[in-house]
Amino acid sequence: MGSKGGSRHLKRLAAPRSWLIQRKEKKFVEKPSPGPHSLENSITLGHLLINILKYCKTKKEAKHVLNENLVRVDGLIRQKTDFPIGLMDVVEFPTFGQVYRILIDEKQRLIPVKIDLEEKNFKLCRIESKTIIKGGLISYGLHDGRTYLAPKEGENFARGWSLKISLPEGKLLGHIPLREGVVAGAIAGKNCGRWGIVEEIIPPKAETEGLVRINSFQGEKYLTPLRYVFIVGDDRPWIKLPQELLA
Repeated sequence: MGSKGGSRHLKRLAAPRSWLIQRKEKKFVEKPSPGPHSLENSITLGHLLINILKYCKTKKEAKHVLNENLVRVDGLIRQKTDFPIGLMDVVEFPTFGQVYRILIDEKQRLIPVKIDLEEKNFKLCRIESKTIIKGGLISYGLHDGRTYLAPKEGENFARGWSLKISLPEGKLLGHIPLREGVVAGAIAGKNCGRWGIVEEIIPPKAETEGLVRINSFQGEKYLTPLRYVFIVGDDRPWIKLPQELLA
């Protein structure tokens, strides 16, 4: 007998903490399909339309909206309510002239932040892996499932850096190295969603992982593991951050 594969159902009580839902209202919630983000780091497009933005009241209405090609994710039309969207994704509603970037709050929940139309043409991607492939080319694996293949004469990047990627073409527009003075924040852990200026980078040792000290915009300093840090700007943020997180 062949393998059944993963479950196609998801109970609300078992939904990831990134989901902003009433967990005891109903038993089940739509499960994200396989895509650019993992289950733990994504919400469905239907959940965004119905429960967060409240543009639709039911799943049937959400399906109708998507079938009319009224929603774009990272510049591409998406028609499935279970399509997974995650951190830094750009969701556009051309008919309304409204654009949102998906960020994360201090409770590790994915939230939409309304942005200007000029900002919809790019996103920031964190480098998660680096591999040398045939021909001596370097392939970078990004946090949203993308792969950026650097030209031979291109600059050498490192894990933890952020790349500015054009939408929907996926071309490299710029990069931000991990160094002191850049704007960054934690995307997991107890300091999740707190943005600020990198003050110190503590290299990993034999039995400990690398740490980063960040002076948050709220005036408090904190230490977070290097693997949790997402860089969003050099001397200033390259993207719009929630005002309540900047105060």
